[in-house]
Amino acid sequence: MIAHTLGAPMSNARLISVEVERFKSYEAATRIDLAPLTVIVGRNNSGKSTLIQALLLLKQTLAHPRADVPLHLEGPVDALTLRELTFGWPTHGSRVKGPRICVRWQSVVDVGIVLLRTVLPRRTVQTGDRESFSGIGWLAEPPDDKSLTTELCVELGEEHGRPVLDHLTLVSTTDDGERHELDLTLTKDQWRCALDGQVCEHITLELDHFVPHLVLDRSGLDPDHLERALYNNYLLLFSQPLDDLKELLHEFLYLGSARTLPPSMYRPSSVPPEEIGISGEYAAQLIHSRQSDVVHYLAPLRVHDSGIEVPTEVVGRSFVDAVNDVLSGLGVETALRVEDVQNIGFRLFFGDASLTHVGRGLTYLLPIIELGLFADPLRFKGEVGEQDPQRYRDDCNGYAHFALEEPESHLHPKVQTRLAHWMVALAMVNRRIIVETHSDHFVRRLRGLMARAAPGSELEQWLRDNVSIVEVEQDAAGRSLLHASTLTPDGSITEHWPADFMDEASEEESAIYYASLDKAPSAPTTDVHVEHDPGPEPEPDSAP
Repeated sequence: MIAHTLGAPMSNARLISVEVERFKSYEAATRIDLAPLTVIVGRNNSGKSTLIQALLLLKQTLAHPRADVPLHLEGPVDALTLRELTFGWPTHGSRVKGPRICVRWQSVVDVGIVLLRTVLPRRTVQTGDRESFSGIGWLAEPPDDKSLTTELCVELGEEHGRPVLDHLTLVSTTDDGERHELDLTLTKDQWRCALDGQVCEHITLELDHFVPHLVLDRSGLDPDHLERALYNNYLLLFSQPLDDLKELLHEFLYLGSARTLPPSMYRPSSVPPEEIGISGEYAAQLIHSRQSDVVHYLAPLRVHDSGIEVPTEVVGRSFVDAVNDVLSGLGVETALRVEDVQNIGFRLFFGDASLTHVGRGLTYLLPIIELGLFADPLRFKGEVGEQDPQRYRDDCNGYAHFALEEPESHLHPKVQTRLAHWMVALAMVNRRIIVETHSDHFVRRLRGLMARAAPGSELEQWLRDNVSIVEVEQDAAGRSLLHASTLTPDGSITEHWPADFMDEASEEESAIYYASLDKAPSAPTTDVHVEHDPGPEPEPDSAP
């Protein structure tokens, strides 16, 4: 199991997209753009989880202690050989062309700090003309910081059963379209480095797994040598963004669809866990060790007959109080409490029942809530209270990223519906979330929120701009394809309506209705029939 220290996100860095090629069921280059809330739907075995696994594969590789390992195949993504993860498997031969994985992210570079690390030629220092020496247009008037979008593409192969790196590409672009490219190609066990088409003879490559770091051999280079400029460009364009990428991948959190069954008694953790665990296996120790520490969140949205209530304040509460507040917002009124048993351990209770003896749904729901709270860029800092969402975003200086697979497992349909309220609220306050789901209730409520949102309201605009629904399907040859859509103001979906998904419930209701019309009235019988009073209709946001 991967474990590492999770620090605060850096430089307002955020993941923008992931692209895979020749990876499992994806043959052609296929990119998924990541919104604050990205929802992936599709049939079983269509390739939904593969998109998350691309990030997990890079994450588990960076956690390996040996930097010379280009790809680590043990962890959440587990394989005996790389060819098992390559499209077209099984393949034969001692040399196999493997997957290509590209990650694109955005970060803000502190230009002043980077410039302190650069060594400029005398003529540049005298004239102040950094632009002509470097070829970087925005250096004509160097800003204090610069927003850069960076893409790293990693091309892999397998040779004699071991993963190898074949090709690395780094591309940096600015908001106004200025583009610079670093190309690294392995040829006869030697790496060839070219920056914006200029081959570098005095720049060598060091690798931290698949992350490149360049080193300039300055011996014998005159002060105005072109490669000094190229190396400065690497420092300005790629050095800090690459550090940000490593931090983003280290901090990427993931919760799978299965859960570890709870024991009757837990052993306290000597060191507080730094993650929930892919099966929620650390959720109990986390809530026990951090129960009094403060986390920040936006409470789940509430839907009423009169409209949608969007919380206006980011709440700071102790971990336990926050869990109970969110449970209530999801319609679960039974409170969680932690009970220490002296010299033995501790137990978790929902009301008067221990976690072992409550329904499976609560044991599945607790890690989901904890993950959303733990994915707080300011977690365990600050004090109890409320603050303006914009002030909270400014204080965060970054984003937390996490992925959930089938969060609806073992949950009542009403709770599945309200998970949409919770995910939207989290995505509004610096969480970037990937949800892989089969839940019609979850997706239908996202559409319902959009349909209910007042025309021209901030909520309507947010849902339109920040929710992406991605369908994954396979063609007759078993190749996975993506169709990305957004929500329209009337609650529909643009571009592509997922097949055999959101239409199933309405089609079944229609079938029941028309079938009932075709049936003749039943003949009278002597059976005693007791009328059942269904009671009043529940409120739109009442507890299940």
